[in-house]
Amino acid sequence: MIQLSLPAKSKTAAAAVVLLACAWSVNYKLELGGPIITVAAAAAALYGYRRAQSHAAPVRAQVWCGIYTVLVSLAIVAGRDVHYIGARGTAEENYLDWGLDSLAASLALAVLLYPALLALYRFTVRRPLGAAERRPPCRRVLLVMWALIFVCWTPYLLTFYPAGIVGDGALTLEEALAPGVPSGNHWVVLVILTLRFFLWLGSLFKSDPHFGVFLYAVAQSLLLALACAAVSYKLWRLGAPRWAAWGSAAMYALSGFFASYGMVLWKDTLFSAAVVWLALQLWELKENGPDWKWCVRFSLTALFLCFWRNNGLYVLVLCLAAVAVLLRRKSVRLLACGLAVVVFTMVVTGPVYDALHIRKDSISESLSIPLQQIAATIVSGAELTEEQQEFLYGLLPREEWIASYHPSLSDDLKGNDLLDTQQLEARFGEFLKVWAQLLPANFGTYVEAYLMQTLGFWQPGAFLGNYNDYWIGVQDVADRGWHLSDWIYFLIGYSPAQTLQRNTRFVASGTAVWLMILAAVLILAQGRDHRRLLILAPFAASWAVLMLAVPIAYSYRYIFMLAVGFPLVCVLPFCSTRTSSPVPSNRKETCI
Repeated sequence: MIQLSLPAKSKTAAAAVVLLACAWSVNYKLELGGPIITVAAAAAALYGYRRAQSHAAPVRAQVWCGIYTVLVSLAIVAGRDVHYIGARGTAEENYLDWGLDSLAASLALAVLLYPALLALYRFTVRRPLGAAERRPPCRRVLLVMWALIFVCWTPYLLTFYPAGIVGDGALTLEEALAPGVPSGNHWVVLVILTLRFFLWLGSLFKSDPHFGVFLYAVAQSLLLALACAAVSYKLWRLGAPRWAAWGSAAMYALSGFFASYGMVLWKDTLFSAAVVWLALQLWELKENGPDWKWCVRFSLTALFLCFWRNNGLYVLVLCLAAVAVLLRRKSVRLLACGLAVVVFTMVVTGPVYDALHIRKDSISESLSIPLQQIAATIVSGAELTEEQQEFLYGLLPREEWIASYHPSLSDDLKGNDLLDTQQLEARFGEFLKVWAQLLPANFGTYVEAYLMQTLGFWQPGAFLGNYNDYWIGVQDVADRGWHLSDWIYFLIGYSPAQTLQRNTRFVASGTAVWLMILAAVLILAQGRDHRRLLILAPFAASWAVLMLAVPIAYSYRYIFMLAVGFPLVCVLPFCSTRTSSPVPSNRKETCI
């Protein structure tokens, strides 16, 4: 008896020593706390492994959970190795200090996190939301949620009247105020025309253009509140506990993060709402394929995505690719609708815009990351051949490559007045050739340049840079007299501005990305109902497109759809897309 138990005890002791070593390595690298943290982490991991041994998961689940833990651990440790002072920091100020100790700490962290992922997998399998829990439709619930969210946002609209006129929104407003056909599509024609409509509508009531901007902010807030309410309503319909469904509605309602996005003049707000709306539409897709009514709704949403933000077309194309893979033969009608939208968009933004003399975006906008990688290579002092120097310095003088390079911001480089964008477009193939030639010898530089340029979209837990994005404020770029007015202070003599501004933090953008990936990993680990990945497709496509041409390292607005769809992503691994009958109509179920 004793002899039989000794090997087991020895294995346990050996595992405890290994886990203690892993916990010490992680604690030393990340500086989490004293020895109590080290011992507690090792003990929790040991308990998790023993539980995993007694409740063995399928090999498929073990593999997917293992892959995720390694990747997220690398991201956590690399994120702590980032040195960042600001968007325009130089290569000596903004850099990634990665070494072998970082790799060792990442692998140690993966060992500690692995049993936690397996436990989460087991939890999603044992606690699914089945068809029996689903509730019948009740529009009153949706309307109450919508009203609750919007009413709670009104203090922001009244305190920061007329709206957040900042950054790209301020420049887009200037385009809307200019007469005639929009000069270019950089600020997006549909957005410009929409702003013009609300400025005209406001002029019918008041000559002050502030009122027209305020009407736009109200309309945008209403639409964003509807998208948020639709997410909470979906949770309610799925049979999630009432505290979860109504708690998510309260999260939207009481968070200044969402309220401020509702009133800022950015195209990203409604684009993100449309991405969430597309995800909800894909969830309602019938198992035997879409009917014509669904196709009409899908086409309208897809058209809005394509014309409201320039990269919407690429998001749609990636979603259609996911549809083709996941639905196969049942995707024919949906793909036909989507491809029709793609062709229509290309015709309008191509020949039609050309006929109207509406300029397209410079190709440099799409080459943000390759330009940054080449600039980083030049700054590092890498050797270039005479042909490479002739080509690159013909596009932009060497001193400008160096002066314009900021590892976490590409605007100064791709927007440099001396950058020959016409030559870049004409010799695009040669540019890609030079980029590829420099890659093997400068692989590490390329990787670091990419990671530093995309920090906010993979780095967990970071609230740096333009995280808050100065949503609430005014930038009067053309001295038109734009200013904020605090109506609440005017009415009651007290301003809640400072309190409202402090309530504008949400889950970090990088963390939201890893939660989205976690949802996908759990679905793959479960090995069933892969159609749920289709619901994640609009979110994943938006992130993937962003990671190819992001202009700044930290800016939540580019990935705001993950915040709006946050409850949806969290509940997805517990749900099924199988269309089954909801609870019987005679079930005693109150609507609220």
